[in-house]
Amino acid sequence: MGTAYRVLLADADEEYRLLMKEKIESTGEFVLVAHTGSGTEALALARRLQPDVVVTDAVLPELDGFALLDALKGVVPGALMVTGHCRQDILLEVIRREIRLFLPKPFHTDVLLALLRRACGADGERQSLRQTEAAVSRALHAVGMPAHMKGYPYVRRAILMVIAEPELAHALTKALYPALAREFGTTPSCVERAIRSAVDAAWLRGDPELQRAYFNVDKPSNGVFIAAMAEKLRRERESSAA
Repeated sequence: MGTAYRVLLADADEEYRLLMKEKIESTGEFVLVAHTGSGTEALALARRLQPDVVVTDAVLPELDGFALLDALKGVVPGALMVTGHCRQDILLEVIRREIRLFLPKPFHTDVLLALLRRACGADGERQSLRQTEAAVSRALHAVGMPAHMKGYPYVRRAILMVIAEPELAHALTKALYPALAREFGTTPSCVERAIRSAVDAAWLRGDPELQRAYFNVDKPSNGVFIAAMAEKLRRERESSAA
């Protein structure tokens, strides 16, 4: 058997989460990389750990399951909503949002495992996400950004986030830096400074001709660097898919 699929679980009931861990890992096909009762913490964990699938209840404190799945589009390839709160408003929301994999509690373990397998293999998204991550790393290396720089993982994650949600490129201070700060356990100002240092280092080390091809400026700001890289990689992905 190959590498186990990585699962993140979000459910307010801790006892239930431990029971789910046993069920999820029962065949050896899956491993539970983290579990939490908080929707906000689930979002940060998913962005940091990059699981193959998120299993979430519809009802969570701080950030509900619907908002969680919205925030993880393009970040985590698979999603499964499992809930005992089968009220009419929740069922209508599942239909409206076209959530493909939905499982009411209680359920049989075999049904859960079958849906997890579907979530992990859905539409080739898992492979596509891994390819995008590799493309971002190659592009940063090409323009001269050192991987050992403190700001490198921030830049890499920021580009992936902007590829998934282009509007973030226009909201660095209000949205992107705070999201990165929550994910990496630091402050928005530290994120901004670290990215600035990494961009400066890349500009000193990289090939000027290649840098001009990417950015068309003498020296890009943080926002220009992230947006230009994300746009170029998005166009390359769309071109290869055509």
